[in-house]
Amino acid sequence: MVWRKMMGCACAPAGRLLAAGLLLAALSWPAAAQDDVDSWRWADDGTSSPYAVAVFGGEGTERNFSETLSNPFANDTTSDRMLALAVTRELAWYRNMLSFEVEAMYAYHFDRETYSEFGGAVYARWHDFPWNQYLLTTFAVGLGPSYTTIYPELETQDNPDNRSRWLNQLNLEATFALPRYPSTSLMLRLQHRSGVFGTFGGVWDASNFLVIGLRQHF
Repeated sequence: MVWRKMMGCACAPAGRLLAAGLLLAALSWPAAAQDDVDSWRWADDGTSSPYAVAVFGGEGTERNFSETLSNPFANDTTSDRMLALAVTRELAWYRNMLSFEVEAMYAYHFDRETYSEFGGAVYARWHDFPWNQYLLTTFAVGLGPSYTTIYPELETQDNPDNRSRWLNQLNLEATFALPRYPSTSLMLRLQHRSGVFGTFGGVWDASNFLVIGLRQHF
């Protein structure tokens, strides 16, 4: 009950801000509509390398998503390890600042347990950073389904009945590339699986992997 009251207090001002933002957007739409139409383009229109392949790997952590996000360098990794291959395809761009892409991923998990993971996600990627002339940087958020061939021990809940092979993945990713070699980038990712507040099999926070890899556009 206390948690619900706190959430209600927090959501009320956020709701008012959202409503105000929507109102401002509606008022400005007639003037900005043509600019917005001209600013959007499909990835095939002027995109030299809409496809990319990424190879990455890392270790799991016992912390939940928020704890991992707030302190990603804490030394509390588990014996759960993964190697993954992902293929992405850009879909659309907005003003060379924001791109949207889809990803198909296969991950091999090993050490404590051996199993496979299959995932798909849609990503929104921000490209416009002030230091890009020195280091090309992107930041992306991805969302989509994930399936594992077993019930991983890392994802065990307090209630062992709360489990599911199908879960949602929410991934946060940053890439870094030299301007001289823009097609090859270093990739850092927080790979997260969860049940979306119990939607999938009663699962809440399931697993978090911190991974590093390389991404190649072509």
